[in-house]
Amino acid sequence: MFLASGTAAFSQNQSTTSQDPQIYFVYNAKGSLAGELNYLYGKYFQDEHCALCDITHGTFSAKPEWKAWEATLTCAHEVLHIDEAEAMGLDLSPFTFPVVLLHRGSGLEELVSASEMTKAGKEVADFIRLFELKAEQFGVSCN
Repeated sequence: MFLASGTAAFSQNQSTTSQDPQIYFVYNAKGSLAGELNYLYGKYFQDEHCALCDITHGTFSAKPEWKAWEATLTCAHEVLHIDEAEAMGLDLSPFTFPVVLLHRGSGLEELVSASEMTKAGKEVADFIRLFELKAEQFGVSCN
C-alpha cells in the first residue's frame, strides 16, 4: 500500500476563516518514497502498523468507501503524512500517531486518538461512526 498515491493532502472542500474548524487526518508514516518503503517494511516485517492507514487503504490504494465519505465532509480537512503536517508548521509533538486533529483557532486538539482508531478496527463505516461521535462531542459538524 503506497499512501502517497493520490491520497495525501486532499484539497479542502470549502474556504475557511480563522474560526472555522479544520480537521487534519495524520498518518503514522512519512510521505516520501523512503518513508513509504519504511512503513511497508515495518508493517510486514516488524509488526508495526498505522490504524488510519488500515482504515483508509486496501492493499494498493485508498478504499472507495473512504474516498466517497471523505468527499462528503463539509468541514475543511486535509489527509496528511507526518512530514507533510510538519512542513505546514503544525506542532505535532504532543500527539501519538496516527491521529485526527481539530484546529479551531486556538491550537490543535486531539479529535480521534490512535488507540480509538485501533479499537474501531479497519472498516471505514466503523471509523465514520467514531468520527461523528467524537465530532459531536467537540461540537463540530462535518456532514
